[in-house]
Amino acid sequence: MTDQDVVLDQDEQEASDTPEEELSEDEKLMAELKEAITVERQELGSLRVKLTVSVPREMVDRRLGKQFAELKRDALVPGFRKGHAPIRLVEKRFGADVGEQLKSQLIGSGYLAAVEKEDLKPLGDPLFWVKAKEERVGEDQKPRTVEVEKLVSFDSALDHLSMPKEGALSFSCELELKPQFELPSLEKIPVERPAVAIDDDDVDVEIKRMQMRRGTYQAVEDGTVEEDDMLYVSMKMSVGEEILASEDNVDIAARDIRIKGVPLIGLGDALMGKKVGDEVTFEAPVPDDHENINARGKTARFDFAIREIKRLEVPPVDEELLTTLGFDSEEDLRSAIRSTLESELDRTIKSKMYDQVGSYLVDKTPMDVPEGLSQRQTDRAVARRLIELLQMGVPPAELEKARDQMGAKAREQVVRDLKLYFILEKIAEERKIDVKEDEINGAISQIARRSGKRFDRVRDELSKGDGVTNLYLQLRDQKVFDGLLADAAITEVEGPKRKAAPKPAAPKTAAKAAPAKAPAPKAPVAKATAAREPKSAKPQKPKAQPKKEPKAAAKPAARKKTTKRSR
Repeated sequence: MTDQDVVLDQDEQEASDTPEEELSEDEKLMAELKEAITVERQELGSLRVKLTVSVPREMVDRRLGKQFAELKRDALVPGFRKGHAPIRLVEKRFGADVGEQLKSQLIGSGYLAAVEKEDLKPLGDPLFWVKAKEERVGEDQKPRTVEVEKLVSFDSALDHLSMPKEGALSFSCELELKPQFELPSLEKIPVERPAVAIDDDDVDVEIKRMQMRRGTYQAVEDGTVEEDDMLYVSMKMSVGEEILASEDNVDIAARDIRIKGVPLIGLGDALMGKKVGDEVTFEAPVPDDHENINARGKTARFDFAIREIKRLEVPPVDEELLTTLGFDSEEDLRSAIRSTLESELDRTIKSKMYDQVGSYLVDKTPMDVPEGLSQRQTDRAVARRLIELLQMGVPPAELEKARDQMGAKAREQVVRDLKLYFILEKIAEERKIDVKEDEINGAISQIARRSGKRFDRVRDELSKGDGVTNLYLQLRDQKVFDGLLADAAITEVEGPKRKAAPKPAAPKTAAKAAPAKAPAPKAPVAKATAAREPKSAKPQKPKAQPKKEPKAAAKPAARKKTTKRSR
């Protein structure tokens, strides 16, 4: 046994005789880091900062020694009894794993300690600076490996940041900050309550959605691209002489969308009228917050070659569909839909009143938001909006269209949503408003009923991303709005006048059946099926079943891999 082993055994004995302290291991680590780390702060503009954090080598070595000592007690090393293997052998055998684990702890907790030390209030999770090697293709079509500096999430950063063998552990990250503001007067907010009723147009919209939920995309043999078609294409994205992305098989929608973090405003018009075999070139500016730093502010070129055109075909409202739905006639179906909409009319009227309260709060609250509003905040605002549409029973094809439209053009709306999010969050904190799990499950049941899916399937789909969090926030916001409406100055007003205009053509149906009877009218402002604007953008990812809203400075989430359609 070496002298080091003797010292470690003595330390372990002393530790066992020491009474258990109140602080947890995480709290001890945070306290130690706040005292030990150095933080260099750089202002990058309004409500955006860069932090460079250094963890001293002494602390790194101390933490490594502690973890090896703990591991030594339980390690099973061939040729030695449990807990009696030499420490140097334990270090050699388990060094890599211990180093990776400690790296994750020091970077994650080091970031949180830096935020507390600098007294910052982050908006969402940080992005970390890393150097990564990427494959690029030049104009000569020859691949080459280049080293690029980029901003990535915590999970990705762990793959690129390494534990140094000597010297301090240092890392840099960027984060957006929550604004500071004072709430306006919350008493007697002026609100108008519209008097509206369900009419045939509302029923028509619901029938159209029902048809779309059962629709399928079919290949267009002859013809040209129409709005909202799905295109099977090969795609190449380049900036200057470098090809940043190239995909042979990818689906894109024939409308304005976002691909590889670049909004393509006008792409829908460029694709209209094209046919299979055509090639389309489109250029767009790269956002200032794009993950590829070298591409920021430059013009990206997208080359598309159309391989296939697919169009949504929906089933007609015929005897076969009515039988599947459990109705004897279309009249019975329309009557049932009307009853459902009338039962939800109060909720729809409330949503229009919520909008008025939200507009009052935003207009009466001076507030700055980050200058370079990041795409992550846009994504969060879009996710909140999609949850609302999902609760209304909007079919998948319509959800995808809404996602693309908002993702490409949503910045102005996102600014409003962020302001409203901060305001509602502050009111909820002051009034101690929370959402219980049974309330979340009730909302999920409503989504399942409107979409025709099982409860567990809807819950699983929401849990894969930020769906449960966004649903939690929406329910919390509804409670805030209900409390404000209870003190509001409400005036009854006449509902909007219905315009007598030709109804749009019915959705395309399969060739074997007669055209669907239900047209697709535009929704008036106070229609029972009209969607209200999204209320806020949630900056954090919570647990799958949140009991309360996650803290803004939460530790970066555990690693998780996902696959998405090209954006």
